[in-house]
Amino acid sequence: MYMGNSSGSGNASADDAAKESQKRRLQMELLILDSDTRKLTNEKIALDAELRKLRQDGERIRLNLDSKKGRFDVVVREISSKEEETKHLKKKLNTL
Repeated sequence: MYMGNSSGSGNASADDAAKESQKRRLQMELLILDSDTRKLTNEKIALDAELRKLRQDGERIRLNLDSKKGRFDVVVREISSKEEETKHLKKKLNTL
């Protein structure tokens, strides 16, 4: 009868050891998942900041492009005007 009790307590110890091992394994998995989540969160924050900067850069580029297009149109009109004025003055000079 004494052996039966000894075997029973041996099983309890084995069960406790198995539970403790499983507990440590699960805690390790939780630590790894937590670490991975923190890394991904940091990456998300960095990407969000980069996207925001790129959007701002894009807006600045768009505004600069619009400004340059407007100036280009003005310069083209001024060139046409100067060419017409030059033609007119050359005709006038030839008639003299």
